[in-house]
Parts: sequence; C-alpha cells; structure tokens
Amino acid sequence: MNTNVPTMATIPNSMTERPRLRRPAFRVDHITYLAVLIGILTAASSWPSPCSAGRTPFKEPTVTDADAALTSPPEGDDSASSKVDDTTIDYGNHNLEWEDGPSSWEEFGHDNSDCGLEFITVEEWERGRYWEGSKPVIVRNVTDGWAALNNWKKQEIVRRYPDAEATMGESRLVGETGPDDAGKNLSPTTVKEYITKHMYHPLKYFFDRKIAIPKGMLEDCHPFPQPTRAYLANPHMGETYALSRKKKVRKTPDRELWRDHLAVSIGSDLHGLTWHNHREAWNVVIFGHKRWLLWDHARWKNNNTMQFLMTRDWSRDAHVPGHEWISRLYKAKNRQYEIQNHGHDCIQGPGDMMFVPHRWMHMVVNVGDTVSVISEVG
Repeated sequence: MNTNVPTMATIPNSMTERPRLRRPAFRVDHITYLAVLIGILTAASSWPSPCSAGRTPFKEPTVTDADAALTSPPEGDDSASSKVDDTTIDYGNHNLEWEDGPSSWEEFGHDNSDCGLEFITVEEWERGRYWEGSKPVIVRNVTDGWAALNNWKKQEIVRRYPDAEATMGESRLVGETGPDDAGKNLSPTTVKEYITKHMYHPLKYFFDRKIAIPKGMLEDCHPFPQPTRAYLANPHMGETYALSRKKKVRKTPDRELWRDHLAVSIGSDLHGLTWHNHREAWNVVIFGHKRWLLWDHARWKNNNTMQFLMTRDWSRDAHVPGHEWISRLYKAKNRQYEIQNHGHDCIQGPGDMMFVPHRWMHMVVNVGDTVSVISEVG
C-alpha cells in the first residue's frame, strides 16, 4: 500500500476550498454603464442605412454656442410671428404706389451673380417648350403689353376692382398646406380692404387660387404665358369622342393639364410662402421683387430626414417664415452646400416669370411690395 497518497485529512484547506474570484480593481456603476450605452446607440444612429447607399448623407450640424445663435429664436420668443397682435396695421402706404412701400433690399436682395439659372426670352420659352422640362428657368419681359401694368397699379387696382374677393392668411401656415387646403387658416377679404387695412400686417398675405375676382381682372394679364394660354383659348383641346359617341373626352386627366388654375398674390415686404412643393407652375411678377430659393427634388424625394433638416427649424421642429429661414437658418453650412450645389438662390424682378418644375422644393420672399399672378398644373 502506498502510504504517500494524501488523504483528505492531510490536504490543506486552501486546496479543498472553491477558489474565490478576485474582484476587479474598479467598479462600473449604473450611471457609467448607461452613459456608455447611450454613446454606442448615438454612434449607431449616425451609421448609413443600406437604403441610403449611393446618396450623400445630410449630417445634422453640431450645435455649438455659435450655432445656437443661428438656429434658435431670439431669447424669450417662442416664434418670430407668434407675438404679433392680430389687429389692423396701416402705415398709410396704400395712398402711394407699390414702389413706395418699405423694402428690405439691402438685406435680402442681390444681383443674381450666383443664381445659376438660365434667363431666356418668351420666344425661347415657347419654341423650346421649357414647361415640359425638369429644370427651373426665368423668362424675361413676360408682361410686355399687359394691361395690368397700368390697371394693377396700387391706386388703380383699388379703384377698378375694390370688391374683388379673395382670402388672406399667415404665409407660414399657407406654405405648409398650400392655399387650396389652408381652410381655417384663411379669412375672406377684398382687394380694397386688404390693401388699405391689412397689407402691412406681417401675418396677412393675399394669396388665393380659388378666387372670386372679376373676369376682367385676369384679362389684364393677357397674353398669358404658354401653355396656359393654349388651354384658355381652347379648353377642349385634345378631346375626342368616346366610344358611345355621346360626348367628347380627354385621355389626359385634368390633374395633368395646365388649365385655368390661376392665383393672384399681393403682399408687402417679407411676405411669401415658406418651403413647399407641388406640380409644375409659373409665377409672373408684375410689380416688385421676389427672392427664390429652389432645391432639386432628386435630393430629397427618398429621404424625409434630409428634407426635414433642410427646410425646418429642427431645434423647434417647426416651419419658420421665409425671411427668418434666410436670415437665421441659411447660415448653416449644410444648407448652403445644398443650395449652392443642388439648388438656386435667385431674384425675380418686374416682368420676370419663374418656372418651377414638378416637385422642386421652393421658398419665396417678397422684397418690397409685390404683385404677381401664378398658374399651376392641375
């Protein structure tokens, strides 16, 4: 018998006891763990998704103290327009002409040196059928021969069409929904009432497509640009008899046609519609100037996040008036990059027509008192 085999009695306790795990020299508490987890999730949220392959990501700007001044409203102000008392504001300028109203040209006007759009003649517009294209363009001298150049002067339009009915509303809200669906955000007015009592109120912009204005008022804008002019001359163009031979029908639905879908816009300095998009449209300025920012549909059509970060004040999750977007939000480098490389920043003057292609995002700001007429597909 081997007497050298150890027995349980001879084995030291340190060998029979279960070894104890040594505690680490540091301890991860719950707060540190949560902080690390949040950091990981935050980093993961910025990774590109498989669906975004091939697109240039739109990175949300880092909010520094300097950026805060660019993306936040003035201290103590929840909204640049929310504090305005909803009363009549009358500076007496209705006794003058459009050119005599207040203007922010020095702040919002420019010489179009960086506009980037093609400027063409009416003949080139019609010959090239630019309205069928996918690029914005500005057409010069569209109002040549229009009776509106005289009949729509401020004093004359009030004398000729005082009871022409339309609606007015806050441009920020009208821009969010479009004038056709603005509903309760609009209130009825007339040409005379608006110009003499409401025009210089910052929340009251005369923009109406379902207008009940006298026929003669729009006749002051002949000859209309093509293709609207062709439809007005022959609303039944393109119609053929149905198989039943009972009536003529058109294969192209009305929503695809340039019809008599016309609007009149009258507003003072800094009025206008914030970022929005719709079908193809043209806008002719008769008096005044408009500043346009346009953004290519191809950049945001499959990217709601990019659209949100570009057009809205993301710090407040809200649309802002166009002039506020330009003066406060446009300074962000990402937004400047998008407009400079995939959009346009242009000034439209008297007699100019701006053509906006299908679904191009755009924003318009009046620079001084401005009057225009608009046509849109549908």
